[in-house]
Amino acid sequence: MVLERLRQDGRVAIVTGGAKGVGLGIASVLAEAGASVVIMSRTQADIDNAIVRLDAFGGQSLGVVGDVTKFEDNERLVQQALETFGRVDILVNNAGGALPVPFEQISTQQFHDDFHFNVVQAFQLTQLVVPHMRETGDGSIINISSLAARYGADDMLTYSVTKAGLEQMTRVCAQEFAPEIRVNCIALGMTMTDALEGYISTVEGALANVLPQIPLNRIGNVEDVGLAALYLCSAGCYVTGKVIDIDGGILRSVRLGG
Repeated sequence: MVLERLRQDGRVAIVTGGAKGVGLGIASVLAEAGASVVIMSRTQADIDNAIVRLDAFGGQSLGVVGDVTKFEDNERLVQQALETFGRVDILVNNAGGALPVPFEQISTQQFHDDFHFNVVQAFQLTQLVVPHMRETGDGSIINISSLAARYGADDMLTYSVTKAGLEQMTRVCAQEFAPEIRVNCIALGMTMTDALEGYISTVEGALANVLPQIPLNRIGNVEDVGLAALYLCSAGCYVTGKVIDIDGGILRSVRLGG
């Protein structure tokens, strides 16, 4: 049956930044589909709350406290996943980000730090899991990007440039790892997380300014992203090396305004 291809029973997924927001949304969809999910976050309390939600789907989950910018933490994440579940089938490189800074105020060190946070750590984790995915012959790696990679965003040069680098890494890795491992990217538009909800609720006119810029006339939710990820992990998925936009149809980065 076609829907059976979406089931993830017996598969193990690692999701970085999986204790909150988009990461938790993806982890939840994969857990509901039957995967054992391993999440990493820097905060134990966030992990504890996330594990309660993930375990409610009836499967197994594991939380690891760590920082993706530290190689030893990434190494420990993969090792704990292997020790607990014996395999890694899915990697979602979700953790990343950057603070808005005007171009003239960006230091070289900040540029290096943001590149490490958005690209290098995803490269490291990919290198760590690829040998294990090759053993099973059916791996799926998903990198989380942003429309900013294509259209830019105000005061977000390092974020835009580094996410563009992540997308290109996706394309190159997909060619090298095929056919055993698929590598794809999801580029996010406006997605409702606790942080965005807090901003919209406190900034007068923010929502009214955003919605006319989105053809589908709504802000996306984390389940929208999770469902896209689930398809990319589905059995026999005929997609690799692609950037899939989950954005409601917008043609540029949304400006929140006020």
